[in-house]
Amino acid sequence: MRIEAEDSFWLDKAACSNAERQFYEERNRRKLAGPVPVPGPAPGPTLPTVPPKKSKKQKNKAMAEKEPPNKQLYMNPLTMEANFFLETLTAVNQKTTHPQLDPHLTKLLERIVVGIEKYLDRNPTYVLPLDTSGATVGEGVAFVQPKELHTIKRTFSCSACTNRIVGTTIAKAVAHLSENHPNPNPNGQPVHQQQQQQQQSRQEKKRAQVKARQEMVVQLPKKAKAMIVGEITNVFKDKYPVADKLKVIPEYDIIEQDLSKLLSPAFPNQQLRVYKFGSRITGIGTRSSDLDVFVDIGNTFHTFEHRASNATISKLRAMRKFFCGSDDWRIINVIEQARVPIIKTCHLPTGIECDICLNSLGFCNTNLLKYVFESQPLAQYMCIYVKNWLERCKLTEQISTYSITLMVIFFLQLQHLLPPISGLQTEQSISQLVGPWIVNFTQKSPSELGIQQIEVTVPIVKGFLKAFFSYFATFDYEHFLVCPYLGRADTEIQNFEKSLPSRYSAYVASNPDCSLQLRKPMVVQDPIQLNHNVTKAVTRYGLQTFVDYCQQTASLLEEPSANWRQRNT
Repeated sequence: MRIEAEDSFWLDKAACSNAERQFYEERNRRKLAGPVPVPGPAPGPTLPTVPPKKSKKQKNKAMAEKEPPNKQLYMNPLTMEANFFLETLTAVNQKTTHPQLDPHLTKLLERIVVGIEKYLDRNPTYVLPLDTSGATVGEGVAFVQPKELHTIKRTFSCSACTNRIVGTTIAKAVAHLSENHPNPNPNGQPVHQQQQQQQQSRQEKKRAQVKARQEMVVQLPKKAKAMIVGEITNVFKDKYPVADKLKVIPEYDIIEQDLSKLLSPAFPNQQLRVYKFGSRITGIGTRSSDLDVFVDIGNTFHTFEHRASNATISKLRAMRKFFCGSDDWRIINVIEQARVPIIKTCHLPTGIECDICLNSLGFCNTNLLKYVFESQPLAQYMCIYVKNWLERCKLTEQISTYSITLMVIFFLQLQHLLPPISGLQTEQSISQLVGPWIVNFTQKSPSELGIQQIEVTVPIVKGFLKAFFSYFATFDYEHFLVCPYLGRADTEIQNFEKSLPSRYSAYVASNPDCSLQLRKPMVVQDPIQLNHNVTKAVTRYGLQTFVDYCQQTASLLEEPSANWRQRNT
């Protein structure tokens, strides 16, 4: 259940509710079903027919349609408070005794009446209910029904007794107050001293939990272990052909055409271009991967925003309305609070989910990765493996595919198999900028860079993967960072910003809050947007888990491939 904030209305919210999504899905299903057939004359006797077998996809789809929708309901906090007040008033009126007033209640009732008048004088906007008939297209919500409000009960607590629960009825609360807060200080200490001791005990408990986590070794998940100890050939046999094929497929052209056709009326006086990027385009994606799309509205390719501006958010909201009214697109979510706001949607004709944004740096990063994979195919094979490993280890919530890809590039730079990104940018005669960041680079061949292009074989890939996991299992994350921009080992965090180019210093000087976040458990710098730590979301426990997994993976890769169940016997 979503509780509405006191200072906002549902129509100002960023995320698209499940209720709205359910409304449009139901409307589309009715359109596809068509009119109800009119019953005709009774047919004659016919031979029994065997119903056609449904495919697995059809069965899953039918089961999904039968599942009850997960509604996201709307409730204003004033609704809940008013319900509590009316319940209490009704209970008092039902008593046989004559109702009574005390001076405090009289004043409170007067203030309630005045408060209602002030609230109504502000002409509050009505929230539109959800139109379940599907007759109109609008922004509607499913309200919490009054009968459901009766299932919520209030619990009373006492702040003078450090929030000890005193009951769920007013009788218990009155009894507690009449006893003058019985036993508020069991040790006979002042309240502030007791609170201070409780704070210290909580901190000690937290430190003990952190210490216990540090001493605990997290074991690899079974799926990850099965992949590591199995034949590495099977991983690339299944993943590489699919990833390479997904770089260019006809469905992308259909998505681009439909997207341009859909959004052009929303911005009739502005030029609109569509750019595709992400893991699918670089050659390390899977069939379940999203297609990332950058929509350039009004020639904003070279505009950089560390956080999305109000104008960008307004464009995103305008786009959302057109997606909601289309039969070819289904909105999954709208995320406005992210560093790069996106619309998560599904293109129904192709079945491909898309992440649509208004930031061009993702497209520029994709161009860099495509060049790296073409120059050194070993990097593409390693990234396919570690991406699959990351998913099986369930670490993708903290470490993204792009982050682990940059770590692979940095590792190969230390082996002198890839050049530092700074060297590719300094040789450019004309620099293309997105804000203060250089986004183009010299695309020289490995021979021109004096780099050996490794022939990809299973033993070679396995050897480099073992070295990769061993390196990051022993990496000193507290004092050093992963920096593909400079591409050198032992890059200290303490004096790192001094080694960055002047464009970074100038940008940070004018935007002090936009510097590279170096005080994080793990620092992996974006080689193009130099003030972005792509692993800033990694927690200390998440980093420890990653290190433990790397250490165990490196040990398993040293052993010959075999059935992992046979090893455990």
